[in-house]
Amino acid sequence: MGATDFQPVRLEHAWSLGIPNHLAMKERLPKIAISLLPGFVGMIASSGCSTLPWKGGASSQEHTFIAYWPPREGGRNKTRLAVKDLIDMKGVVTTAGSEHFAKNSPPALRDAKCLAIARERGVQIVGKANTTELAVGVSGINEYYGTPKNPLTKRRNLIPGGSSCGSAVAVANGSVDIAFGTDTAGSIRVPAACCGVFGLKTTFGLIPLDGVYPHRAERARYHRSIV
Repeated sequence: MGATDFQPVRLEHAWSLGIPNHLAMKERLPKIAISLLPGFVGMIASSGCSTLPWKGGASSQEHTFIAYWPPREGGRNKTRLAVKDLIDMKGVVTTAGSEHFAKNSPPALRDAKCLAIARERGVQIVGKANTTELAVGVSGINEYYGTPKNPLTKRRNLIPGGSSCGSAVAVANGSVDIAFGTDTAGSIRVPAACCGVFGLKTTFGLIPLDGVYPHRAERARYHRSIV
C-alpha cells in the first residue's frame, strides 16, 4: 500500500537526504522518541503485532530483500538505503512482491523520480526491499518471497507489519541506515510500529510518484505518497 517513501529513521540520515524539517521537528523528535519509545516497545513485546508460527534458526536478514547488493567500499557517502520493491530502479525489475511480475515484467527503463536526491548525493542503494504482494495487506507476509523476520524480540515470532515490511526490517536489523517505502493506509507506519523504528508518511504531492507502482497516475493518487 502506499504513498510515502519510507524512512524508518536514524534522524541524521533522514535529514541528510533532504526530508523537510517541518515545524523544527529535527530538534524535538529525539526528545519525543526517548520518552515514547520504551512504552511502544513494551506494548509490542507484551502483546505483539500478532505472531507467526515459530520456525526458529532464521537469519535476521532472511527475506528482507528481494535483491541485495553489498555496499561498495570507499565513496564520500556511506549511507545505506533500501528501496521498497514498488519503486522503479533503472535496470531492475519492479516485482511489487509478486511472482507474476517477477517472471513477466521487464527491467525498469529509468529510476523513479523519488530517487533523484539519493542518487545526486551518492547514497548507496543496497537492495530492493520485500513487500506484501502488490502492497495489499498489513501483516507483511509474502508467500512467494518469504516473510521478513521482525528482529524486535527473539522470544516471539512477530509479524513485521506491511506492506513496507522489508523496509522496516532492514532498518531494524541494521542492514541499512534508512529505507524508502510507500503508505496509503499505514503501510509505512504499521511496520515501523511493529519493528520498533520510526516511519514517516509525507504529505500527498510533496514527492513525485512517477515510477512508483501502480504506474497509472489516476490510481497512484489512492496508493502513495513518498518521503
